[in-house]
Amino acid sequence: MMKKYLLATLPVAGLLVGGATVLHAEDTKSAEAPPVSAFSPIQRYAISYDDPRDIAEFYLRDFGIKARDAEFEEIDHPSDVSMRIVMVTVDGIRDDSVRGIQLRLGVRANAGSWEAVEAGMRRKCARGDDAGKWTKAVCP
Repeated sequence: MMKKYLLATLPVAGLLVGGATVLHAEDTKSAEAPPVSAFSPIQRYAISYDDPRDIAEFYLRDFGIKARDAEFEEIDHPSDVSMRIVMVTVDGIRDDSVRGIQLRLGVRANAGSWEAVEAGMRRKCARGDDAGKWTKAVCP
């Protein structure tokens, strides 16, 4: 009983002492990823790594982005239990056309390592009709 009470009071206690306590969907592995159809396909490389995040970092390097500038989220694949989805979000890009990019990487375990079997990207435009929204279209 004490454990339940403690867990229920932690968020409130955080607010009372002035700290921000936020629960995120990424705290669970059951969050839903946007559908693959919301992303433009990008090059899939014949690479494999020990960890799904390493694949995501490879793609970031390919785009010239540092991993420290990105948020990573690993999610259960909606239809294939042998796969994971790695969502990578980079927001706040200082560009007159693109404000952010988001990668959706479907990865599968194979012989003790992981490989990308789905790869897509969408952008958050800085201007135009879709400004501030995620879109698979190229930003104006």
